[in-house]
Amino acid sequence: MLERYLVEYCASTLAGLKTASLFSYTGEEKELVLDYLSDWNQILNPRGVYLELLHSNSARELIYVYRASALTADLNRPEAIHFLNEYGYPMGSLSDCLNYLRQRIALTQSFPHEIGLFLGYPIEDVAEFIKNQGRNCKYCGIWKVYHNEIEAKRLFAKIDKCRAIYTKLFCGGRSVLQLTVAA
Repeated sequence: MLERYLVEYCASTLAGLKTASLFSYTGEEKELVLDYLSDWNQILNPRGVYLELLHSNSARELIYVYRASALTADLNRPEAIHFLNEYGYPMGSLSDCLNYLRQRIALTQSFPHEIGLFLGYPIEDVAEFIKNQGRNCKYCGIWKVYHNEIEAKRLFAKIDKCRAIYTKLFCGGRSVLQLTVAA
């Protein structure tokens, strides 16, 4: 069951188009999610893809799928370090940042808006989203775009096409591993 979620919500991350993806798992086998994540990490970590449980409650499991090398590069940019420092993130290691993100999600019971950086969104768009409280964007797609609308639309189209292709291939018998591009 988790395989379908990975293809449907994470195709762009599996393909290497996007740093990370996030989805809510509401399947019947919620008690097995940690085992599933462990199994999938054994399969996908050699390709540079990691799965983590960010939050859990009675209704859903929030699963984060990311490319560690891309996420590390994104978060180590000087502007990202400065931005995340303003929210109290410890910038020593990727695991420290992810643990702090988990804490922020647990405390707010929602998505802290800086999560966009963890999903590979442009920092300019994340900062403007926060500043404008989600209003006044130029375009709304996978995220709200405040800068470089043309580039964002191109990326959104690639991501949509990737999802369609991956879904077709998966339904045709390709495995998640076969669909995952090595880093």
